[in-house]
Amino acid sequence: MAFDEVRYRREVLDKGLPLRDDLRWRYQLPHQLNGPAVAESVKEVRACWRRNRSRLKYRPVIDELEAGHLVHQAAFTAAAAGDLGPLLTALDAQNKEDGAGRKRLAAALEDAAAGLGLLPPGVLAELAAGHGTDVGEARKLLGRLKIAVAAPERLPEAVPHAAYARCPGHLRKLQLRHLADFLAAGRPGERTTGPVAVFDGALPGGPEVDAAAARWGRLPHGAAQTAAQSVVAAARQVLGAQGPEGLRDVLRYELAAALRDRRAARTAPDALVAYAVRELSVGEADARRLVFAVVHERAADPVTTQLQRLVADGRLAAATALADSFPDEAGPLAERIRVRLDRAVRLRDEASRLRGTDPDRGWTLLDEAELLVTDLPGADDLRRTLAPRPASRVTATPDGSAILLSWDPSPSTVGGPRYLAVRQSGHRPRSPDDGTPLPLGSPAATSVRDAAPPVNTPLYYAVAVRRAAEPDGRPSPLAVCGPVLHRPEVSGSVLHAGEGTVTASWRLPKEAESAEVTRESGGRSVRIAARRDGFTDSGLVNGTVYRYRVKVVYPWYPGQDGVAATTPGVVLSATPTAPPEAVRSLRVEPVAGDRTALVARFSRPHSGEVRLYALDGPPPWPPGTRLAVSEVRGVGRPLTAAPTPRGLRFATPLRRTVVLAVTLAGEEAVVGGHELIAPVPDLGRVEARRHGAEVTLAFDWPEHGVGEVAVSWGAPGGTVRRRSVTRAEYLHEAGARLSVPDGAAVEIEARPVDTAGAAKVRGAPSRASLPARIEVAYALSRTGLPGKRVLRAVFTATAATRADRLVLVRTRGATWPLSPDDGEELGALTAVDLAAGQPVELAVPAPGSRCGGYWLRCFAIGGGAVLRDPPVRDLRVR
Repeated sequence: MAFDEVRYRREVLDKGLPLRDDLRWRYQLPHQLNGPAVAESVKEVRACWRRNRSRLKYRPVIDELEAGHLVHQAAFTAAAAGDLGPLLTALDAQNKEDGAGRKRLAAALEDAAAGLGLLPPGVLAELAAGHGTDVGEARKLLGRLKIAVAAPERLPEAVPHAAYARCPGHLRKLQLRHLADFLAAGRPGERTTGPVAVFDGALPGGPEVDAAAARWGRLPHGAAQTAAQSVVAAARQVLGAQGPEGLRDVLRYELAAALRDRRAARTAPDALVAYAVRELSVGEADARRLVFAVVHERAADPVTTQLQRLVADGRLAAATALADSFPDEAGPLAERIRVRLDRAVRLRDEASRLRGTDPDRGWTLLDEAELLVTDLPGADDLRRTLAPRPASRVTATPDGSAILLSWDPSPSTVGGPRYLAVRQSGHRPRSPDDGTPLPLGSPAATSVRDAAPPVNTPLYYAVAVRRAAEPDGRPSPLAVCGPVLHRPEVSGSVLHAGEGTVTASWRLPKEAESAEVTRESGGRSVRIAARRDGFTDSGLVNGTVYRYRVKVVYPWYPGQDGVAATTPGVVLSATPTAPPEAVRSLRVEPVAGDRTALVARFSRPHSGEVRLYALDGPPPWPPGTRLAVSEVRGVGRPLTAAPTPRGLRFATPLRRTVVLAVTLAGEEAVVGGHELIAPVPDLGRVEARRHGAEVTLAFDWPEHGVGEVAVSWGAPGGTVRRRSVTRAEYLHEAGARLSVPDGAAVEIEARPVDTAGAAKVRGAPSRASLPARIEVAYALSRTGLPGKRVLRAVFTATAATRADRLVLVRTRGATWPLSPDDGEELGALTAVDLAAGQPVELAVPAPGSRCGGYWLRCFAIGGGAVLRDPPVRDLRVR
């Protein structure tokens, strides 16, 4: 069902505050829920909020609707994605809450005689006197009934501080009940977790307000954040003027106001207590005292109360009618209502007088009047007559195959002006509905492109302005331009240059009579015979640039005096060339000093430009085959190549590639020679590990392009040994195993090898080295008094060497540690340089042996040092 904005404004926006917590009512949800329908309904309703927010009387309502949308946004997002579960859950919870509220109301009506356990002293005396007994006997009876006598608290009847006057409306926007919710929460709809202290308990102060300000400050910018900031500012003003007790008075006023509303609806006292406890989160004892105070306040006159409610809602017209019906009860309040209503009527009448001269000012005055009186008679009808001012300087400019329509914005700014554009053939549009509407990119756009205008016909364009806040309102007068003639040029023009020949093709508009072509070269213009779809010009000189102006001839139309029209035309250029010559021999060579680049060498042909293409396999054409350039591009990828004195330089391909030389001349190509490029992938990082007189070389074998690895190794400056390792050998040996003298230094180089044709191609080398292994002896000793013993490890090398770390390890058990990870590290030396015969000491506190003996052992990590263990008796501590 289409969204009815007039109905929505009548049923929702015009109702004012407070709003019903009914999602179907707020969002005009369809009876049968489905994802697309819900998403469309929410989208239309929110667009309606944006359009009508400029209306001052609707702004408080829309602000509260926008703030409430944050609570339900997740459910609507899920529904738009096809998951109706969260929305159905929210609707079900809402229905259950409504049902529970109705049951509580019924219970409150049935228990209207239920007591609060409290009585004022005066009532007790009256009851005692009425029943012919003294107060003492009555008090004894109250004891058995568990009823106490107390004076009712005096509750604020108005906002305790002027700064807080607008805050109840802000709290409604945030879906909060009172100030205690605000100080405890941080997002719309949250609630305080504990009972609210109304009469006793700690008073809220500056720290609580500051903490709440920090939490609410995290909200995204919008109506909810603005409302929260207003409440924080008001709370701080109350604190500054009245202290924490002022905030408690504010809370008492809010709670009392809520209870007064329900008391006016004849709600029983026990139901009021239940409402305060369950709905307002007041502790039960405080709730009884609060309801007791409200119940025993002086009752107001019903006519006065109703007038006050109407005035609070801004419905002064209804209030005036009520005051006229009960003149005695209305009293002075009726006079104040009439004064305010008269002021709004004067503003409305002034707005009516400004309809023809200054409608924007009239709109603003009417907003002010509706802010005073929401039910002002005749306001809606008057607003529909306040048409915005028209747009100006409307221009329609032919732009190729379209017409670009643009205009200056309307001087009107209030009410959300939006634009409507129409096109009419043969005469000026008479209204926004007279012609073909042109879709705008946005309602506020000031230009539109007419992509399909009629050809060779007088066209008129018109722009109207309408206020988005009043869709049914009167539009502005039309701003019209025209006539404009749409006469497009030829499209799809293609020129093909051959040897001494230029051939053209195009698409001529079906409304055109013919095409007219002029060739320009060397300052001379020559008329060329043309067909409807192109021309052929021969006898031209190769290498000369020829320019052709192609005009379109259109027939006359009624009112054009029988004269055909010719367009300015489009200019095309072409250069006749000799047929391209093929590259007979192509060689691809590496670039010295740059492994990332190759150079293609060939003899340059006499005609045409040589381009390189990359193919995954051999080309499907033999050398000398003539093709269209598009055919070559469909098979190969163009290579980016830079001319050099040696040929064309390009980046080395990352995989096997066939490089093909193609000579181009115009749109013609001829296939030349080609060569296979087989780049060999790198081995990357290689790792060498020594195992006595053998070294294992490990690396990641490339998945493709490597058949074997050539390995060379030897001592620095010594004899180099070589070996080729296949993939099968590498997997069988778990690496490449190389024989080396035990403990000697060794340098290793590994190169990947692949076969391209009959030749072997070697890749980049990867290198690894191992330093010489030098024996280092160490001795262990413990010295010092018991409890202060020091454990020393002294290392002595037979020749200069280095170790990354020397580690002392302790372990318990029957076997000594076999690696540094087998026990507890007692101490370590890092980056140790050992000179021949020069001891290096590691000293640590000696661990005790009361819990049993343990093993000690040292390890060298990194570098060329090999530790020689001392006797076993020195390693075992008992």
